[in-house]
Amino acid sequence: MASLSYKENTLLAYQHKEPEYLPLASDMDTCVPKGMDFVCENTCVPGTALDWFGQSWTFEPNIGAPNPTPGMHLVPDITKWKEKMVFPDFSKMDWEGYSSRDTAKWDRERRLSRVIVGFGLWERMFCVMDFRDALMALLEEPEACYEFFGAVADHKIRLHDYLIKYYKPDVLVMHDDYGSGAGLFMSPETWRELIKPHLQRVIDSITSKGVIYEHHCCGYFAPLVGEIADMGCSASNTMHVSNRPAELKKEVGHKMCFVGGFDTQYMDKPSTTEEEIRASIRKTCDELAPGGSFIVAAGLKTASRNPIIVDELNRISAGYYTCARPADSPDRSMAFPQSSR
Repeated sequence: MASLSYKENTLLAYQHKEPEYLPLASDMDTCVPKGMDFVCENTCVPGTALDWFGQSWTFEPNIGAPNPTPGMHLVPDITKWKEKMVFPDFSKMDWEGYSSRDTAKWDRERRLSRVIVGFGLWERMFCVMDFRDALMALLEEPEACYEFFGAVADHKIRLHDYLIKYYKPDVLVMHDDYGSGAGLFMSPETWRELIKPHLQRVIDSITSKGVIYEHHCCGYFAPLVGEIADMGCSASNTMHVSNRPAELKKEVGHKMCFVGGFDTQYMDKPSTTEEEIRASIRKTCDELAPGGSFIVAAGLKTASRNPIIVDELNRISAGYYTCARPADSPDRSMAFPQSSR
């Protein structure tokens, strides 16, 4: 019988140790603070609106999320970003009001608390610039790019300071996608020269306050994973299958906790059967669970299939560590929640 709470058990995975039972992302209390009058890294309303930098976003019903409005990029020329970018004044925001509402149902004694913040240094660049122009700027205007990333890092550090003060999370996640499913957006050398020094400042600021840093990249970034771990990052999600998670874990060892690693795109296909979904879950757990440093995150867009995943995980969980999952395991989605509101 399990003796550890969800919080104690999940913390072992973040500490690169073997947990008592299979930890799930849904064992944590997670939220993404946002609102048009609050954390407005992008817009969260139907139609077209501006974020707090002045970038236009348009909600796209087919994907259920906003994207930068086509043809309306705030910084068409990276050398003139200082003339275009407006950084928000955090002192004017209702931190106490929003944080008290967002965390009202958090169980801090039994669960780790986690805050997710999107749009890191590189993501911010390709939000305010056309993506192709952003890629070319990395090669043609490296000095301006370096300064831009530095300014965004300063903004993120200020934002994280407020989030840590008012939300008091155990874990803080920042999104910064360095690749697609097909490969890196830039060479490792370019990343090291232009982004890494500023990402290091962001990580140091978070971990110096006793908060675990988890990095989100939903595409390929295998050549950078071990390096990011050495920078003080404890975990990464969602560990896309393009990274070959099983091979990557052998390469980087247990210095990075893998949150995810499942082939969710395959499991979401209409042609994939229930048994194939169960087999895929078992395969990933067999490859990534041994030794720990692994947290299950396998939520599907096809919500009706998530109970299959939950059932399979509960069925097989006893085979990986010393105990099966507790009988009161939360039957919540394996996916990362986008907001607590």
